[in-house]
Amino acid sequence: MRTTRTLAALLFLIGGIAFADPARVTQPFQGPAGDVRPADFTLQGLDGQPVSLSRFLGKKPVLLVFWATWCPECKAAIPKINALHGGPVGETMQILALDFREKREKVAATVKSRDIRYPVLLDERGQVARAFAVVGIPTYVLIGRDGKVVYRGNGLPADFSRYL
Repeated sequence: MRTTRTLAALLFLIGGIAFADPARVTQPFQGPAGDVRPADFTLQGLDGQPVSLSRFLGKKPVLLVFWATWCPECKAAIPKINALHGGPVGETMQILALDFREKREKVAATVKSRDIRYPVLLDERGQVARAFAVVGIPTYVLIGRDGKVVYRGNGLPADFSRYL
């Protein structure tokens, strides 16, 4: 029974990513870290204002945090990401958390109750997750100042200094 539920949840997640609407994504992400330029996107923040990746590219590295309110690993990472955002790394790197396919109200409640201090954007249809080939939550994508992906993984990089 547990295996069936786990398999159903995995298929739901993969299906949601595979059939998401890529409407506001300009080009697909082509692979892992390396000489690849990521897709630009525009998503709404919790305040309703649009935020585009291109606003930061070329100015500072950008850490994309693909997460969801139901994800235990995502919840566990919040204090560390808050510390990054509020510390020296946060001054030289932009952190953008992209919530995967959840309603604004649920995300806003989690941001408030967990005291999330970094910007949270709503990927309500999963189109950005699809463009970045996200197959598991959390996924971290670090884009260098030059616009190339320098890190991609399911855990935060151990040392950001080599990427800044």
